[in-house]
Amino acid sequence: MSVTDVTREELWAKQHLSCKNIDYAVWERDKSMLRKLSRINGGCSFVVDVYKGCYAYASTGFVDWLGYDRHKIETLEKQGDYLESRIHPHDRSLLEDLQVRLGKFIYNQPLEHRNDYCNVYSFRILNARGNYVRVTSRHQVLEQSHDGKAWLIIGNMSMAPGQKESEQVECTVLNLRNGEMFSPGVVIMNPVVSLTGREMEILRLIQRGFLSKEIADKLCISIHTVHIHRQNLLRKLGVHNSLEAIRLGQESGLLS
Repeated sequence: MSVTDVTREELWAKQHLSCKNIDYAVWERDKSMLRKLSRINGGCSFVVDVYKGCYAYASTGFVDWLGYDRHKIETLEKQGDYLESRIHPHDRSLLEDLQVRLGKFIYNQPLEHRNDYCNVYSFRILNARGNYVRVTSRHQVLEQSHDGKAWLIIGNMSMAPGQKESEQVECTVLNLRNGEMFSPGVVIMNPVVSLTGREMEILRLIQRGFLSKEIADKLCISIHTVHIHRQNLLRKLGVHNSLEAIRLGQESGLLS
């Protein structure tokens, strides 16, 4: 059972994309380019149409390398979650939860920064020989709507180097604007955040019952600065109040 309260599709719907702000002629040009690239490098790439809430494209590498049914790949838009059918069952559940948590983190950012992130996952998938292999899958925005919302998401999958034995789904998040990286960790309950040292300090004091004025006095900073840090950590954690922040911090292991 998923530990999140929404599905990826429900999260996509919260973008409230409008057909007035989408130009499918752009996607036709992108699709032609992706097919040419697929013939050159033979890799596995796919595209999600967030407006339609479905997969829109997958390269032939999924057939040749991973053994997917060619007809279903060519008609992927009608095949639901078929593209995920060969992911290891244990990894698929964790991956879906992690993607929702990352989605919540991204949608909590200001609109102008939501498309700055690239998520790189590592998980197991069944190859054409019937063996589970570890892959890395890099996901980022390919096209946005005229009003700046993520419309097409592209994923590029490749064989993970080393092929280490692991039952964990791993993820690294890269900010494409400033190059900063963070990891939600290999445990699915870890928070999808990167709190600063000061934010962690304030979160621990909140847990101990300190009020903002008391935190300001203890840390020798202004109460205004405390309020800014509190707002930032609530935003990063994707919660609405201190009680939710403490609960999430305890569940994730941030707070003992």
